[in-house]
Amino acid sequence: MNIAEIALKIEILERQNLSKSAEITNYTQSALTSKVKKMEAEIGQEVFKRTPQGLKITNVGTQYLKFLKLISQEYDEFLQEINSAQTNTKISFGTSHTTIKIYGASIMNALQTNNIPLDVDFTVESSTSLNEKVHNAEMDCALTSNPIKHYPDLNYDMIATETFEVISNNSHIINFENRSPITLLVLSRGCMYTRAMVDWLKKNQVPFTMKEIKSVSSILDFLQIDNTIAVLNTKLIDLYNYSNIHYYNLQQLNKIIETVFIYKKSESQQSSTCQLKQVIESLLEDPIE
Repeated sequence: MNIAEIALKIEILERQNLSKSAEITNYTQSALTSKVKKMEAEIGQEVFKRTPQGLKITNVGTQYLKFLKLISQEYDEFLQEINSAQTNTKISFGTSHTTIKIYGASIMNALQTNNIPLDVDFTVESSTSLNEKVHNAEMDCALTSNPIKHYPDLNYDMIATETFEVISNNSHIINFENRSPITLLVLSRGCMYTRAMVDWLKKNQVPFTMKEIKSVSSILDFLQIDNTIAVLNTKLIDLYNYSNIHYYNLQQLNKIIETVFIYKKSESQQSSTCQLKQVIESLLEDPIE
């Protein structure tokens, strides 16, 4: 049984947008078009109507989707039954410095409270490093900001859309147009937030030095110093409830970063890696306290 192929068919039928499905699954749109034609050849009827507004699922397509979901659900139940007596599965899981601070404790708590047999070993590094390690099979999976390079053998499933802020203390607001030297505080030199801010500073010819500080509370203390700014995930700022902060609205700085779950394309849909992904997705359905 090719459960991965079934999952792909479900994705195509549910979304009814091959362009969007291509972005999520890392297939080309032409490859998905071929799969739709093959699907329709298998059942002998069209699963989509082609309209000026795009694809629209047919009654046959809706019935086929229900059938595929039933197979997937029964397969899930079968695997749960045969795995119920198994011991914990060891899984090497990479996260960025920001991600571990926001989601680490919640992930471990969810695994323990739901008696999920996964023994997760966390590794904290930059997005680029984690991406390469999953590609080289040095690590099972990673949850981090969307890296610049995408390897063709890996899945990059978007889990959440994060934002970051550029902040300073209210007592010394910086005028970037003066191009005075500043100190940039970051949690990690290799994270996507840092890269975005560094690119902006260079583009606007603002001289700066960078200081890497692992503790969020320490960063907030350093903001008491003149000519000091920090770049932090918005959720981290909210968690610390820090007052006396000035937020900068900098033109042409895109403060939106995608958080992705990275794993091998060859992974079974019901492997320990995908089980961990389901745990994380369930956490993000509701706000993490």
